[in-house]
Amino acid sequence: MSERSQSITMRDVAEHAGVSSSSVSRALSGSRSMNPDVRERVLRSAEVLGYEVNLLGRALRQQRLNVVGLILPDFSNPFFAAMAEHLGEVFRAAGFELLVSSAGDDLSTERHAVSSFLGQQIQALVIIPKDETESREALEAASRRIPTVQFDRRVATSGVPYVGCDNRAGIELIARHVRDVTPQGERVVFVGAGVSSSSARERREAFAALMPDALFLDGTFDVEWGHQAARLLLERSERGGTIVASADVIALGLQSELQARGRRIPQDFRVIGFDGIGVTGYALPALTTVRQPIEEMCAAILELISRDGLHPESTEVLLAPELVHGKSTVLEEDGAVAPLGG
Repeated sequence: MSERSQSITMRDVAEHAGVSSSSVSRALSGSRSMNPDVRERVLRSAEVLGYEVNLLGRALRQQRLNVVGLILPDFSNPFFAAMAEHLGEVFRAAGFELLVSSAGDDLSTERHAVSSFLGQQIQALVIIPKDETESREALEAASRRIPTVQFDRRVATSGVPYVGCDNRAGIELIARHVRDVTPQGERVVFVGAGVSSSSARERREAFAALMPDALFLDGTFDVEWGHQAARLLLERSERGGTIVASADVIALGLQSELQARGRRIPQDFRVIGFDGIGVTGYALPALTTVRQPIEEMCAAILELISRDGLHPESTEVLLAPELVHGKSTVLEEDGAVAPLGG
């Protein structure tokens, strides 16, 4: 592979062709499920830029299975299931199968999953670490043997490449929206998920820096914690306010419990989530949330493990999220969306 082709990335091809990175992945893999004109445009851009895909060839040279492993913290969080589905689509389009395993929210199980995958001679491994510090051993064991990428969560001290959402940028979007929709004098609440995972910690720290006067409640990444947090707020005799959840799955529990106890959303409480995939579509009213750029994240992971002899220590790919407005923070008046406060 030439020095020029190594410097050109899938994102470069996408920008040149005016398409998404996932479209580039499908076009270069020969997937039939795409517009032939788009495929031709991508192939032409790849040729002009000198981009080459060598992932399959490397797999054959190394005599490894044409398989990529994915280890999730647990299967109970629907956000992880949605991420796995997106990642599977990207890798299948590139000629790979994705095998998924769960750590069961347990560090020893996480280490066992890594060992099991390594024993199967897979091509590469993607890990969403369970713990920001304690998962380091499993990560480094994998990265010594095969290309390994951290996804969504990370152990910053491990030196293993990381692809994820820019959590701080997402919280900045939320903070601006909170200021727009929260009536003067009403409470702002952040319902977090502790600090054992990097995503939970980064979101909590960013919100605390921007809104230090908010009320902070910490729990776990699940619906039940959302229910519990809502009960705690009502026990404090909170009559209204804006609630920011560290994840959509928490927001779903918050909305459900508040409405079950006679509170209106968004008239009494406004609820904001973070993730934008998974359970988001089940929220009623529709949830205002920060949507992670899942398609771009998955394409970036493919890009990383496609590099021959992947050893890009300290590689960090942070992708910008977007704020999606829903009815959980705004009212529709005369066909237009209007904030409650300002």
